[in-house]
Amino acid sequence: MAIFIFIIIVIALYCVRKIAYAEFNGYVVVHNVRFRASEDIFVHDIYKHNGDLVKPGDTIYSYVSLDWFHEIGNINTESEIVVKSRDLKVQYGLAYQNLAVLRAKMTELQRQIDLEDHNIRFGLSDNVHKLQLEREYKETDEELKALQRRLHVLRKAIDESKDAVDRLGEVSEGFTIQNVRNKQKMKELNLVHYAIAADSGLVTRNWISELSLVLRGEDIIETQSFDLEKDNVYIMAYVTPDRAKYINRGFKATVVVNDDVEYTATVVSMGARTEPIPEAYRNNLSKDHIAAIAVLRIDHGQKIPFWSLVNGMPVLIRFNNKDYEKVKPEEYLLLKSPRGLEIPEEVKDHLYFNNRE
Repeated sequence: MAIFIFIIIVIALYCVRKIAYAEFNGYVVVHNVRFRASEDIFVHDIYKHNGDLVKPGDTIYSYVSLDWFHEIGNINTESEIVVKSRDLKVQYGLAYQNLAVLRAKMTELQRQIDLEDHNIRFGLSDNVHKLQLEREYKETDEELKALQRRLHVLRKAIDESKDAVDRLGEVSEGFTIQNVRNKQKMKELNLVHYAIAADSGLVTRNWISELSLVLRGEDIIETQSFDLEKDNVYIMAYVTPDRAKYINRGFKATVVVNDDVEYTATVVSMGARTEPIPEAYRNNLSKDHIAAIAVLRIDHGQKIPFWSLVNGMPVLIRFNNKDYEKVKPEEYLLLKSPRGLEIPEEVKDHLYFNNRE
């Protein structure tokens, strides 16, 4: 008899729960930060591993760009560094020639000014031509000073490019791609670069190991920020057509992770896309294998365990039916053929973009 009563109570609680709440299965989506190779590189050391905390300014990994070795290996093209160094030398040579021309011009102008002084003393000329010569002399002097400054900059750039060409020569002389593994040699040639973190977070995955070749666009390390806004954290709910009447934009839900962890979220999009329903969530008595996806944004001001907001975490999304009546078809965003979207006045107050904080 006690067992029968217990079964009746359990069934009654189940029925009450189904009447009082509308529940949907779902999962957490987190857009983690991925450090990707912007070019072909060879990774030397990895300083942050799975589970490590990362702060702004921390070194994530060190690497060597393989562009150097591509340039060395291609015998049909000349290195960009060599071309740039030669171009700087040509610019310097042309500028230096102009320097001699300007100095000669200033000498001639000074001679003409002295001649005008002589003619003015004897009444053979007036002061107009002398003033014109003095103005031209000052302009030439300023042009000469500007050119001297440019020559100084070019000289400095030539010295820097010479160091780069010398390093390239050291690399190319009897050097092959296999030597990129020589960490000490790469440091001596100043070919080692470092990836620096720009935000705080937690390393969630190492995609490669040390001393690995990484091609352009491939992942190296993945981190999750401690800022939910930067992570773009959302909750996705599976909504079958027969249960769409229980959910709409602006509805607040309780997201249940387990018996001890839950938080609130608000529906920001209903019907963002469709996805296959995982087998674990399928009802054997239903033919629905595809569901619309409702997107929920986590409400502000809550304290949520970090571990519960990882990508793919399964959750239960629960709506209180006492708070919301069943949604009528006209209360959704409506498309009127062929004009497109129509928003009824009575629905506008419930739209996400009219209720942002």
